[in-house]
Amino acid sequence: MLRSIAKDAAAQLAAWTGLDAVAHDPYIIGYHRVVERLDAYRKFALPSMEISVAMLEKHLDWLGTNFEVVSLDDFSIARRPRSKPRAVVTFDDGYADAFHNAFPMLKRKGIPAAFFVVTDLIGTDDAPIHDRLYAALFKAGRENAFSETQDLLRNQQHSELLRIIESTEMSRQMPSALHPLTWEMLRKMRDAGMTIGSHSKTHAFLTNETPQRVRNEVHGSREVLQQRLGIKADCFAYPGGDFNATVIDAVHAAGYRLAFTVCRHRDARYPTLTIQRRGLWERSCIDRFGRFSPQIMSAHAAAIFGRTADCPDSH
Repeated sequence: MLRSIAKDAAAQLAAWTGLDAVAHDPYIIGYHRVVERLDAYRKFALPSMEISVAMLEKHLDWLGTNFEVVSLDDFSIARRPRSKPRAVVTFDDGYADAFHNAFPMLKRKGIPAAFFVVTDLIGTDDAPIHDRLYAALFKAGRENAFSETQDLLRNQQHSELLRIIESTEMSRQMPSALHPLTWEMLRKMRDAGMTIGSHSKTHAFLTNETPQRVRNEVHGSREVLQQRLGIKADCFAYPGGDFNATVIDAVHAAGYRLAFTVCRHRDARYPTLTIQRRGLWERSCIDRFGRFSPQIMSAHAAAIFGRTADCPDSH
């Protein structure tokens, strides 16, 4: 509660002093699950990755008023004279709820968006590995399942995470609400003007993997998107936002035009392959009373929050 009060007060002060007046251009936002009801699967779904349909609509309406929302297909990092700063809306992991809950709203409002998908999961009954790992630890009675999941994801190879999941018999017991998109859903989104990008083959945190595994993850995911959807598939989102020189070299070699991270660090060799996004969720832009706050959303857009955040890796 104290943190919420402090955040609300900081946003109000920024609005009063005009510190939030200069928004980042481009302002790139990343979402994950879009749900009708929050915490419906708290034993399975990794916390802090949901936004309700109602809250997402408030975010999009605010963006539409204050930004020119552009697609990644027409995107470049160069600034151009324009009446409004630019914003880009993205969704990670390829949950089917993006099709059922976000896609109709985006079409209705005429807002383009990008969807970064885990290609090995498309059309299956699997959930992303972070949800499966969290569910396995939760089932095992781990008191700090959320923080332990985060630690394991950032420090263990994909194969070791699968071993942990399989040891708790959680590998095929995830609810259908966490299932991924199908190829038919992706074709409909593509035909409506949405950008489909890669989020790797398996959502392995690439900084933990061998160079050969990294190449396979970034090359293979792009190839299957090109073959199945007939698109360029030249946009990539780093799983977990983590990258290093080996990962960036592989992304460049695979022919990606743009790649996105949550880190403020930019690679001087390939600045368009280390573009920062701001992750948002249900409670990221609410005031002390639990209401959507335009002032807090504006403060996020101006990067007032998180200015001193450390990068997760040394790069």
